[in-house]
Amino acid sequence: MMSSQPMDLAELALDEAGSRIAAASIKTLDLAALAHVEPTPKQFIVPKFAPAGEVTLFTGPGGAGKSLLAQQLATSVAAGVSTLGLELRQSPALYLTCEDDADELHWRQKHICKMLGVRMESLAEKLHLSSLRGNLNNALGMDGKGDEFELTPAYTRLTEKVRQAGAKFVALDNIAHLFVGNENDRGSVTRFVNALNRLAGETGAAVVLLGHPNKTGDTYSGSTAWLNAVRSQFTLNHDLQTNMRTLTIGKANYAQMGDSIRLAWLDWAFIHEDELPPDTARSIEETARARTEDMAFMRCLAACTERRRNVSHQPGSNYAPKIFAAMTEAQGIKKSAFESAMERLLYRAEIELDVELWKGSNRHFKRGIQATDRNR
Repeated sequence: MMSSQPMDLAELALDEAGSRIAAASIKTLDLAALAHVEPTPKQFIVPKFAPAGEVTLFTGPGGAGKSLLAQQLATSVAAGVSTLGLELRQSPALYLTCEDDADELHWRQKHICKMLGVRMESLAEKLHLSSLRGNLNNALGMDGKGDEFELTPAYTRLTEKVRQAGAKFVALDNIAHLFVGNENDRGSVTRFVNALNRLAGETGAAVVLLGHPNKTGDTYSGSTAWLNAVRSQFTLNHDLQTNMRTLTIGKANYAQMGDSIRLAWLDWAFIHEDELPPDTARSIEETARARTEDMAFMRCLAACTERRRNVSHQPGSNYAPKIFAAMTEAQGIKKSAFESAMERLLYRAEIELDVELWKGSNRHFKRGIQATDRNR
C-alpha cells in the first residue's frame, strides 16, 4: 500500500552514474566556443512582422481583411517581390484556410497577382493555396487525459506538406477551426501554440496564425496565453469611413513594438498608402478630413447641449458653425468646415434643425440644432 507521507528527498538521490546522465540531459551553451563566433540576428521571412522559426499571431476584427492580406503576403514571399513597402526574399509559401473555398482563393489570387505584377502561372510549385472548408477534422491537436496534448492526423498532414513544399511562410486561417480546446485555458492554449512552435522550429518557417480579437477590445481572443505563448504578434485595424487599414506590431521580441504600416484596399488587394494613385489618395484624404470635421461638429454640439446653449443653422448670434469654431472642442477646425459638416450631417439625418430643446427663463422653448436619436 502506498504511503501517504511525503517522500524523503534522500530517496530521490541517484547513484553517481545516474547523476551524470541526468545532468548531461540538460544541454548548456558552450560559451568558450561561442566567444569566437559572431552572433547572427533573428531572421525574418516578413521583415519586422514574421520571424523565421516562430509562431506569429495575426489578429484583427472580422471584415478587416486578414485573410486577403495573409494570402497577399504568401504570394509576395513566393514571388520574391516587395509589397506594402516590405522587401521580401523569395521562398516557397503556404496559405491554408478553413473558411474560404477554392473559388474565393482563385478570385483573390487573380487580383493579388494583378496588384503585384506577377503572372499566376509563375507561382506554380512556389505558392501553395489550400482550402479545407467543409472538412470535419481540421483540428491540429486536442487535449487528452490529464495534461497530455495529442496531435491529430491533421497536424501530421500539415507538417508533411510544409516539409515537402519547403515553405518558409505558412499562414493558417484560422484559430477557431484549428484549435478545439478552451481558449480561456492557459495550459490548453500554450500546448497548442507549442505544437506549432515545434513545426516552425523544425522547418525554419514563419508560421502565421490568424485569429479574431475578443469583445472587450483586446487584440486577441480568450486567454492572455495566446499573447504569452508567441514571440510576435501584429494586428490589422480597419477605418470603415475611408477603407484604410493600419497594420501594427503589437508584440515584438525581435522587432520594434508599435511599428505600423498604413495600407488601403484597392480592387481586391492591398496597397501601401504612399503607392495609391493620386485620385484615390486625394479621395481618401478628403473622406478622412470630412469625417474629422463631422466628428468635431457633433462633439461641439454635444458640449453646447450639455451647457444648455442652443445653436442654430440660421446665421445670427447663435449660428452653430461660428460658435463651434471658437470652442476648445473644435480643435482648430474653421467656420467654413463646420458649415460643410452641418450640410453632410443633415443629409445623413444625423442632426435635426429648429427643434424644441428646453424651456428658457421666460417659459418659452429654446429652439435649435439637436442630434437625432441614434447619435445621442
